[in-house]
Amino acid sequence: MIAEFIYCYLLRPWPLRQITNGIIRLILPRTVQYGDAVIVINPRDPVVSGALFFRVYERTELAFFQSACCSGMNFLDVGANVGFYTALAARRIGPTGKIVALEPDPESHGFLKQTVAANEAVNVVCLTTAAAASRGRFKLYISPENRGDNRLYQPDPSWPSVEVETAPADDLLAGLGIEQLDLIKIDVQGAEGGVIDGLEKTIRRSPKLTLLAEFWPHGLRQAGTDPKALLEKLRSFGLDLFEIKSLGQLVPLTDDENLIARFQGRRYTNIVGRKQS
Repeated sequence: MIAEFIYCYLLRPWPLRQITNGIIRLILPRTVQYGDAVIVINPRDPVVSGALFFRVYERTELAFFQSACCSGMNFLDVGANVGFYTALAARRIGPTGKIVALEPDPESHGFLKQTVAANEAVNVVCLTTAAAASRGRFKLYISPENRGDNRLYQPDPSWPSVEVETAPADDLLAGLGIEQLDLIKIDVQGAEGGVIDGLEKTIRRSPKLTLLAEFWPHGLRQAGTDPKALLEKLRSFGLDLFEIKSLGQLVPLTDDENLIARFQGRRYTNIVGRKQS
């Protein structure tokens, strides 16, 4: 808790953030371990790698994910980054399930593959395609400080970009012979709407599905998605929606307008969708 307070609050203001990021880059190890899962981290990314090293990375979401991930599941990790959730899932799901990890950023994808190899996870397929509503080629804009903040729209003219292939996840899964999913994690900085559009077929035919997705109203709008319409679409697929609270507890989402109003600007949360079969 002390490390979390220092990292997330005391060292946030500029220029302390720049100084802190430089120090973090110097002290980062090659790997971090969560239980029996090994994650190979990116030494050039002080935000995601620093949060993993100080063990403050998505603590609430992690608590829920560990309770939701079970042996034999089919799991889709959209925006896998260095493979944190993929590594955790590989240990819990075991060889009888399947994992598909999507990470289009070439640098992050390299660490994802190293993480998969470090865990000897033979049930994982790693793809560089970005999940979207349609096939094509788009620019992925790379955050200079936080590879977890890469985006499929331009947030700042100074950000460099790489061209990546996009495709509906429905098509990618079909090519791998996967018709149904049990668990999906989506974290793509506002591009969640396009991911969901390209996953509709699989979501509809997955009777035991649990979906964990970042919900960032500002980012969704920047990417061309209406936040309220996205929530309504998820319900139309038969998903009951919840907010995640501390320690991974779920609270039914009953007031969409209130949720959107509470998370403005850079503020975001994570939501869960579940089919009650």
